Amino acid sequence: MSLFRPTSELSATPAEVGGQRTSEILGEAIMDSVSSARDSLPEQHRAHFETLRQEIIDFTKAHGISKESLTKPDLLREATCKLSTPDLERLALLLERFEHLIVKKEPWKNTEAIEHGEKFYHIKEQYDSQVSLLEQVGILKEGAITGIDGKIYPIPTLEQ
Repeated sequence: MSLFRPTSELSATPAEVGGQRTSEILGEAIMDSVSSARDSLPEQHRAHFETLRQEIIDFTKAHGISKESLTKPDLLREATCKLSTPDLERLALLLERFEHLIVKKEPWKNTEAIEHGEKFYHIKEQYDSQVSLLEQVGILKEGAITGIDGKIYPIPTLEQ
């Protein structure tokens, strides 16, 4: 529910999802510890759901915002009018990421920031250099390291 700034992926007004308003779904997902929104997510994204949910709950508690106001955009706007700009932006980002997770069934990724970081820090060159060094000294063989316990530990790929 992009209450504060529209994004290209999410609408500026609460959308209808399966006959239910997004704000209602968000409110139910945040307030209920057992949520149909969480249960509808793929298993691998449920921990992320709980983390975001708890961040929103902690934020609202710290700023004196009732959880019930999360289900009603007008109440939320009223409750957040006293927030500083950075706090308002933080709440908006949390809600946008939470909505994205519920609607798209996958976590939000800031691909622009990731691409910038990869170029700025030369991630590919660093990865290739480190893999090459580990291979040259004989620690890395066939994409894995043998630990002192005798177990094989695969190294992550660049994408991972």
